[in-house]
Amino acid sequence: MSSVAWEEGERSVKRQTLILVVIGVILFIAGSAIAYASVEGASKHTGSGTSVVAPVSTSAVVAKSNIPAGTTGQSMISNGLVAIELIPTKSYAPTDLGSFSGLANQVLTTSVTKGHAISSAELTASASAISLPTGLDAVTVTMSGTDALAGYLQPGSRVDVYANISKVSTSSGASSTLPLPCTELAMANIQVLDVENTVPSFAGHRTAAGRTIPPTETLLLAVSPAQSRNIEFLSQNETISVVQTQNDTNPPPLQQCIGTDQTTGAP
Repeated sequence: MSSVAWEEGERSVKRQTLILVVIGVILFIAGSAIAYASVEGASKHTGSGTSVVAPVSTSAVVAKSNIPAGTTGQSMISNGLVAIELIPTKSYAPTDLGSFSGLANQVLTTSVTKGHAISSAELTASASAISLPTGLDAVTVTMSGTDALAGYLQPGSRVDVYANISKVSTSSGASSTLPLPCTELAMANIQVLDVENTVPSFAGHRTAAGRTIPPTETLLLAVSPAQSRNIEFLSQNETISVVQTQNDTNPPPLQQCIGTDQTTGAP
């Protein structure tokens, strides 16, 4: 081989090598660009992966017009006085109703203006939805939230009613040496027809900080005529409380301490 031919072959090899190097650099740059674009796109789509955007609106039952106190939930629905609408989350309260089911057998205790959400704190059970057992009277008793089971009590429960006696009736002939105060079981296995308080139900007012105990609660109880006389006296002159029971619970004997001749037949 001549020197000219050899030099020409060497130059050809160098050109091919340079071409391959250039192609490799181009492919590397292109691959890097594609990878960067993919990562950047994924980052824009998912963000940091830890932040959650809070909803700006929440569904609630809203008054479509001014609704007067005493309007039943059924009337509100049938007359188109309410609708499910989105309200700003910052304006939503835990007691606001999220569906029409919260209006079932309920009646407004206060008027609601147009555009405002309906709150469970503004509702109470409708009298038409309460069925009084035959032969029994309905009586209301108001007690502190703690004495009324701190909001745990629900309509349909059974309770024992206790009275804390602090006075002795002199007409009963009881000795002034009787220990006072004392507590007696005034009546057992009483049906709770309804519970009224100013806080939502058990499921609705649990928070990380604990339960909200209502300051007072009013219970609607189904009692016999004789029991209604006793409970009226006790609620006005003594302190009463309730204990929730089960069907197989055996309460202590009735009226074990002498406090008043209205409630106690024997020592």
